Amino acid sequence: MLYLHKNNNSWLPGPKPDASAKGVLRNGTFKEPFNHRMIFVYGTSGTKAENEWAYNKARFDAESWYYRGNGAVDIVSDREFELNKYADRGIIIYGNADTNRAWKPLLGHSPIQVTRNAVTMGSEMLSKDDLGTYFMVPRKDNNKLGVAVVSGTGLKGLHTANANQYFAGGSGFPDFVVFTSELPVKGVEAIKAAGFYNNDWTLPVGE
Repeated sequence: MLYLHKNNNSWLPGPKPDASAKGVLRNGTFKEPFNHRMIFVYGTSGTKAENEWAYNKARFDAESWYYRGNGAVDIVSDREFELNKYADRGIIIYGNADTNRAWKPLLGHSPIQVTRNAVTMGSEMLSKDDLGTYFMVPRKDNNKLGVAVVSGTGLKGLHTANANQYFAGGSGFPDFVVFTSELPVKGVEAIKAAGFYNNDWTLPVGE
């Protein structure tokens, strides 16, 4: 078997791709983790308002899926979540690193980090209190599964994440997208970042 790797404008022989890289088993887009018996994990370590947002958003999404897809979704809090118990499932996280206890074990390796104050993408930091974001990362403990994230910076940013209905038919999303609360008014001008990871799940450089 010959494996060819693209190097600038040339194709060169190389080693077999790592099973954890993008490929036929797991190739990304935000909605991919929803395909594997998804479980919703809402945060409870934020403020009362942040916790209420996470629970209500997870419940709203579950009810939307019940209505649109005739399916039931398990919803658990970050206090109840156990990594080993859900080792064979796609996980959907509601909240950010400051509000969801499951963030560190699931997203500690993520190139995208979200706190109450900022969205950090590699060396770039977006500091606004109204940023919403949808993104996914691969699970480190499984070469087929991923984690999808519905998040925002602070309470305003979390409410910004209510903007899109990703269960609507025909709705497509890249691996990651970051947008401000002005999205319903300004459209694409309010999108601060969007794109696809490299094959090794790192962020693209210079785009």
